[in-house]
Amino acid sequence: MEEGLFFIIGYILAGLGLFFVGIQIIDQHLKRLTGCRLHAIFLRLTATRWRAAWWGFWIGAVTQTAAAITFLTISVVSSGLMKRQRAISLLNWSNPGTCLLIFFLVLPLNLFIAYLVGIAGILYAFQVPRRGRDLLGFLFGMGLLFTGLFTLQDYGEDFQNFVWFRHIMEATAGQYLLVFAAGCALTVIAQSGNAVILVTIVLAQAGLMGRLEALMAIYGVNLGASLITHLLTLRLKGTPKQMAMFQVYYGWIGTLILVPLFFIEVWGGVPLVAAFLDRFSTSLSTEMAVANLLYCVLTTLVIMPLEGPLSRWLNRAYPPPVDEDASRPKFLYPRCEAQPETCLDLIEMEQTRLGEQLGRYLRLDPHSNFLSEEARAIHESCQSLRGTIEHYLQLLVHQSLATDTVHRVGILNERLDVYGALEAEFYKTLPRAKVLARRRDTSGGRLYEGFEAAALTVLDAVESRSADDIALALLITEDGSDTLSRLRQGVVETTREVAPREQAELLQLVAGVERLIWLSNSLVRSLEHAATRPVLKADAG
Repeated sequence: MEEGLFFIIGYILAGLGLFFVGIQIIDQHLKRLTGCRLHAIFLRLTATRWRAAWWGFWIGAVTQTAAAITFLTISVVSSGLMKRQRAISLLNWSNPGTCLLIFFLVLPLNLFIAYLVGIAGILYAFQVPRRGRDLLGFLFGMGLLFTGLFTLQDYGEDFQNFVWFRHIMEATAGQYLLVFAAGCALTVIAQSGNAVILVTIVLAQAGLMGRLEALMAIYGVNLGASLITHLLTLRLKGTPKQMAMFQVYYGWIGTLILVPLFFIEVWGGVPLVAAFLDRFSTSLSTEMAVANLLYCVLTTLVIMPLEGPLSRWLNRAYPPPVDEDASRPKFLYPRCEAQPETCLDLIEMEQTRLGEQLGRYLRLDPHSNFLSEEARAIHESCQSLRGTIEHYLQLLVHQSLATDTVHRVGILNERLDVYGALEAEFYKTLPRAKVLARRRDTSGGRLYEGFEAAALTVLDAVESRSADDIALALLITEDGSDTLSRLRQGVVETTREVAPREQAELLQLVAGVERLIWLSNSLVRSLEHAATRPVLKADAG
């Protein structure tokens, strides 16, 4: 008997391994396969609430996890491509979409999945065809996911042969709250509600779990899925936090509706959900799949008329930080890529905003107890805005454009890369430089003062785009110039007189400042090449 248990556990672990590897492969290739397409879909969602609901359902069916759709929605809302109210409608209807996978699991698809894994796996391994690698990876991941779940299903039923396991399951009979808590906890631990639902179906089919206990476990799984989102988004603030907390409240609302109805039916004898499932289902597995879908559909329908008030309440409970608007585009608007030249002008204006945000690093208070947190907020804001600009540039890349327009797209792409590298170096170097520069009479203080003067000159050139400012910025940032040489030589000489630890910190600071000045010079040169072209001013909008 012990050998049999060892054998079963081995296959169950294999099934779990295939399931989670499948999820990882799907996630990896789905991001590359649908990144731009999903963003284009999100742009079309801004039209009506019903279109948001429609696409939300099907995007939920593709991503299959509430956490995945939540992070996808957060990225689009944060970039300003979709309004908060539409995002709430999308999230609300994405939850029923995530229930579709369970219906496929109860169908006799074993042979089809075997062919899918074999053919997709062979083509994926030999990279044939090369252009369809992400699609093949997605299909191969789906095949592994289903193979793992079918393995769990086949060998999980064998637990009924063990007397001790039957005794444990019998002890849970009638312990509905215990089963609910177990389903919730296992979902959080496994990070997958579908896997726990499948295990529940397997146990119920084997007669090891009662029908009512299985129903309660599914309710617990759905609450656990919302808790996963909560745990993954604890550090979010503002609008992203609002999107995450909607999903958390979604799980609690469903629980507060269906769990009391469950006890009214069981203890009061009122025919409700269980009676409905018993009347219309054809098998226990289908019944549990319908129960999971019913949980989400009822919760979604209850929330629908409350989406507006709930959105406003979330905005009050988790207000956006003051600098959240800095992470969103101010000039770019949905579908502006239909007019490429105008779109490029707007992109240049947004890039100027990126340069202006670098000045926020210089204004950080070196004596603040939250210096690292404030720098991280600036970094995340710049990253979000840069991602939006990159998205619009990619939309232009895939169009048939005139030669000079293509050349301009290339220049702006290169400049965006420079902005990204420069901002990353600001984020890495400036907080440390601020701390070392608290005493102005030290080497670190003098080094920072010199760099700050150079940086302010560069930022003036970014904002004004005047030939004189650009020429002055080039002079100051030129590699090997007197300014950079004096900064480097002064620090190297004084480090001989300080402690080894401070020597290392100062030399690291020198290296960081040199990289910053070199990147600043690259940015100014990019502006110099474009100086002959008239550009819209940011303050004109």
